[in-house]
Amino acid sequence: MDDLLALSGGQLSTWALAFARERGLPDGALRLTPPLHEDEANGLALARGAGLVEVQPDGVFRLAGAAQGKGPYNLFSRGPAPSLNREYLVQIAAFSELVLQHGWPARRVAFEYDALDLAALDDSGRAVVVAEAKRDAASLDRMLAEMGAVTSDQIAAPTNTTQRKVAAMARLAPVVFWAVAPGIRRVFDVEVDHDGVPRLRHRDGLLKGPRTELDCPICGSEEDVLGSPLPDGRISLVCTPCDHRWSRTPRTVCRRCGSADVEAGAYRGWAYDDVDAAADDTMAPWHYVDWDVYRCQGCRHVWQVGRRAG
Repeated sequence: MDDLLALSGGQLSTWALAFARERGLPDGALRLTPPLHEDEANGLALARGAGLVEVQPDGVFRLAGAAQGKGPYNLFSRGPAPSLNREYLVQIAAFSELVLQHGWPARRVAFEYDALDLAALDDSGRAVVVAEAKRDAASLDRMLAEMGAVTSDQIAAPTNTTQRKVAAMARLAPVVFWAVAPGIRRVFDVEVDHDGVPRLRHRDGLLKGPRTELDCPICGSEEDVLGSPLPDGRISLVCTPCDHRWSRTPRTVCRRCGSADVEAGAYRGWAYDDVDAAADDTMAPWHYVDWDVYRCQGCRHVWQVGRRAG
């Protein structure tokens, strides 16, 4: 994780220097205060690796599947030095999770929707999940407390950002509200009270989108995705309707019972070739091993895949 944080921080600093140079800022140094959170680094790496976000050398970014006229956005703001827009990192992470983990095609996930940060749309275009991203836990808690205190009069004539967000929820009538901050994911049912004010009630998880593991992550196509094997075992995929290209690692299946409910781990270190012999012989041969260890949750079969070097 430290390597990822260092890599992400270095990449952000490189983009910030280009941002400052192109805009004639006197100071091109990026100051990350507080330090980058692993959730911010993970989200950006996930989005870029999956082809869901494209970042230009100066921090301008565009999202895959975005409607015409949406974006571009920039990771930085002007000042004497570039200032990182931290909430965009959290939004990008949430956007990627909606697509890759919760099954919403990117074309159905709107970035900056009405007064809200994100919205997942059904096939009729209705926002069924809306989300807000905050830069830290304190900001998230403060927003949720303010949302809980909004009145019907304030919805009718909102005067601040929080009231406008709740007013947007009253108009859009989403099913679920998702509150996101680095390391925090909170999910709520949206229930309208007798005064017409949306109120939040905790729920266990997000609504799942219509996309399966094999469907295109951008347009959701399921019939026009073509695949071909790669030398490293992954499968290269291309969606013919939208021309999106990506790859996936096939799910491991238990060799004994055929179940796909397989837990993966890893072991890297030294191991004896014959454990019983090694108990009595301190000179028994041993090898460096670097393998993945799989355990079937159905029949409990365990096996290893990897390399062993002398």
